[in-house]
Amino acid sequence: MKKIYKARRDYVKKCLIEQFGDTVKIFGDSTSLHLVAEFQNIVFLNQVVNEIMKKHKVKIYPVEVHAIQKGIHQNKIILGYGNLTKEEIAEGIFRLRQALN
Repeated sequence: MKKIYKARRDYVKKCLIEQFGDTVKIFGDSTSLHLVAEFQNIVFLNQVVNEIMKKHKVKIYPVEVHAIQKGIHQNKIILGYGNLTKEEIAEGIFRLRQALN
């Protein structure tokens, strides 16, 4: 299972970099079934951004909602990939890119 999840994690990172280049920073990418992506100049708790995400059928999990110290993680989201195929990962990150453009 470790090899499978590592392959998925690596694929998520590859897709994020392909879609967002150096405008995304990736954290927590060495273990687990999720990672955190930080985006420049985006606030994910903004109602307009949330409506755009819904329109593009992208469900986001803002780090800020789970943070103890509020106000410093508004541009970060949690991306889970444990039960997704490569095709679903690529499609989800593509939709995220479309929504943020």
